[in-house]
Amino acid sequence: MHSKRNFGLDLLRAAAIVGVFLSHGVTVLGPLGTGVDLFFVLSGFLIGRIYFRSRRNGSFRLMDFWVARWWRTLPPYLAALGIFALAQYWIRWDPVEWYYIFFLQTIMGLKGFGPSWSLCVEEHFYLALPLLALAAEAIFGPKSWRWTLPVACVFPTLLRVGMFFLVGGVMHMPNQWYRLTPLHCDGLIAGVYLAYLFVEQPVGFQKLRAAAWICAPLALVGVVAAHFYAGTLVFESLYSASLALGFAGWLRLAYDMHWEPQSWLGQLTEKAVRGLALISYSTYLVHTLILFDLHASLESWPRGVLKSTFILTVTLAVCIVFYFLVEKPSIVTRDRFLAARKAA
Repeated sequence: MHSKRNFGLDLLRAAAIVGVFLSHGVTVLGPLGTGVDLFFVLSGFLIGRIYFRSRRNGSFRLMDFWVARWWRTLPPYLAALGIFALAQYWIRWDPVEWYYIFFLQTIMGLKGFGPSWSLCVEEHFYLALPLLALAAEAIFGPKSWRWTLPVACVFPTLLRVGMFFLVGGVMHMPNQWYRLTPLHCDGLIAGVYLAYLFVEQPVGFQKLRAAAWICAPLALVGVVAAHFYAGTLVFESLYSASLALGFAGWLRLAYDMHWEPQSWLGQLTEKAVRGLALISYSTYLVHTLILFDLHASLESWPRGVLKSTFILTVTLAVCIVFYFLVEKPSIVTRDRFLAARKAA
């Protein structure tokens, strides 16, 4: 029996988390950190499908939408935040501020627990999406999505360009400006647009495959350009947009992937991909805490492949344990609550 999960999307999730994982664990693989932007596109597609499907069948309720997302993301996040706070007693990290609980660190100052910045972007987006969507439908009508979403995709780029000219260049931008939600939500909006086509315009979603082949290389172009043009107006304005369009192309192409391996090696590979996709959120939350802790503890070990392999393996094992002890129970209790609420 094969999983009902889409293998292509699982492959992208696995690729994204492996990229982020290795970029933090192996310095020379830093460019793989763009997996965060791939997660943005995947998250936008997921949340967009939930919204448009519920609106289509008349089951959408604003509070249920928020509860479903927050129950999915908050318990693991708070658990990881607690681990980070405890780790400060034996590692010299900056203290966790109170505003981390409310995802305000990208506004008030990100002092530690680095991966949380992207969660801020996503949580802010989850909060605003249904409100903006309902307002857009009330003003322009439900069919306006075909043009309002493409316009919205351009908004972060226009905002970045406008701010650059307003403040007088990249060097004068607000500290860590690229972590501010309005300036880095390109991928989330692109994912929502794909979700709209998938639910409301399936023919358009199918036809988008040809354009996806053109857009997909833009992600690689952005990564390469980072080595030569980082810090320039053109690069800083277009970098996030190029990753968003490129990874949106990847998502569209990957969605049609189907794989039913017959050999034991193929089946093992498929299970590994699906397993990595399943624990991707837990891995993203926990891996830097363990990586940096182990690096500090094993500082006397000679550098090399053996040390790196040991650290990465132990870190991955802790992430798997975190998934089964924290994330999975959170998902189960949420699903039971929503099922009972729906039945009532």
